[in-house]
Amino acid sequence: MPIPCLATETSYEVRCPVCHRGFLLLTEPTILPQRGSLRRAARKGLAAQHEGADDNRSTVHPDDVFELPGWDSEPEAPVSLGQALLWSMGYNRS
Repeated sequence: MPIPCLATETSYEVRCPVCHRGFLLLTEPTILPQRGSLRRAARKGLAAQHEGADDNRSTVHPDDVFELPGWDSEPEAPVSLGQALLWSMGYNRS
């Protein structure tokens, strides 16, 4: 299942292990154990984007919303960008 991501300068959910750029994962945070495996898959996918690149800077990652491959769990409901930003800032929806 693809993992929708968005690069961010402020609040992030995962960081690329190569360039340390922050990213929001644009999926509904429903089940915490799945969330951990989702983050691990995202970090692996972000690192893979650096393979074969001329440099290991953050320029290998798109600035707009993009999808990472590699999550083998049940799909979670996608959320809007606004919902993801509110969630990343600690605002919980009722």
